[in-house]
Amino acid sequence: MTLTARAFPRSQNHPHIHHPAPPPSSRSFRNILRPSIRLKTTLYTLSLIIILLVILALNAGAQLSKPEGIPRPTDISRSAIDESLSDTGEGREVAQGKDAHLREGEIQRSFEEPDFALLSGLQPSQIGCDVPLKGEGSGSDEGVLVFLGIFSAAGNKDRRDLYRRVIIPDFPPDLVTVKFILASPALPENPLSSEAVTRSMALREIQAEMREHGDMVMLPIIDNIDSGKTHEYFKWVAKHYAGPGRVKGRPRFVMKADDDTILVMPNVISAFRNLDCADNIYWGTSAGRSHYFSEYFRGLAYAMSWPLVSWIGSADMPYAHVIKIEDARTGQWLRHLDPVTDPIHRLDMGWTMGDWNQLDITVETIALHWVKLDEWVIEQHQHLLEVWSSAGKDYSATSGVPPRDSIAKGKILPKGASEEHQRQKDLGWDVDGNIEN
Repeated sequence: MTLTARAFPRSQNHPHIHHPAPPPSSRSFRNILRPSIRLKTTLYTLSLIIILLVILALNAGAQLSKPEGIPRPTDISRSAIDESLSDTGEGREVAQGKDAHLREGEIQRSFEEPDFALLSGLQPSQIGCDVPLKGEGSGSDEGVLVFLGIFSAAGNKDRRDLYRRVIIPDFPPDLVTVKFILASPALPENPLSSEAVTRSMALREIQAEMREHGDMVMLPIIDNIDSGKTHEYFKWVAKHYAGPGRVKGRPRFVMKADDDTILVMPNVISAFRNLDCADNIYWGTSAGRSHYFSEYFRGLAYAMSWPLVSWIGSADMPYAHVIKIEDARTGQWLRHLDPVTDPIHRLDMGWTMGDWNQLDITVETIALHWVKLDEWVIEQHQHLLEVWSSAGKDYSATSGVPPRDSIAKGKILPKGASEEHQRQKDLGWDVDGNIEN
């Protein structure tokens, strides 16, 4: 090879040297590597992804905005109205014996063993309670009689709106602070799925609802009633009203209630008005509770005095001590207290609280549970007003019956509750002892 030939390598395009054209596959590969082609390909891919996300969002929005006349997957089927309300929901698995495993192994031990955080923390008798109501203090340190937390779920906006219209206006805001207690919806396995889009849209709607009404608390956990939501609720209340001395807005008593429970406002006010919140008050009903656990009040609605809530909410308990059967778990926490220095005063309202179709509804009634359908909320609330009107009583904060009357009424087993208990026994459910007071 001559020097002239070596001066022009084969890879260069010399005008006197003929180079064969590269194969088609090689040309395509080189075109892809060109900057302009890469940019176009990237933009095309991004456009397809955006279109796909828009389609998923529109489908999710269509699911969320179905007309009210079309039941959503989480709605109660109207066809079940003819069945007993105890056929589904709270207590069914326990009644059938399916939760018998909760009395075994680690779960059983967690309901029996003491918790170091509760034992080592500031005890209720050391916390005390000095909460002036409106007109009792200087105004800057006034609190409320009851903080009412209604447990709700992200997708239950219709129920929250219904309660805002029908139930909550009954409660005087200077005596009762009402908040809906929520937690985050479950995280989807696939962050790019339609479920993820639906969850994001639901969270945005919740944030807008919170700004509009100011009556919601979002707890920093995934929503599951038996995964520690109740303890997180007490933690939030304890932290929100923490501080030495009198803290503005601090409640004398804290209540947890379900969003299918109608509380009879005059009797709720009457139940707590004359109680000393410095005492360890535990208020609710044991009527109809499961015999698998003892000394607890049913989760449809129960309350504790401020020192108990502060004590429980300030304890950094392990996960095993806050999960499973939330109302029975609350009863278990209270068993840690020293009966000498911190005795518990249990106020059992009995059969004045319970499933609405099993109670004898009178002016002594305190709470109606299992009000699953929206029309039932309206019907049962109206029925309560009629009962009070027929008795010649105003449905007002100052007209509640004395608590002793409700306690006496609650010791009488209603016919409906007895019949339902027998029906469950006939089905083979493990309910022996569930209706003992």
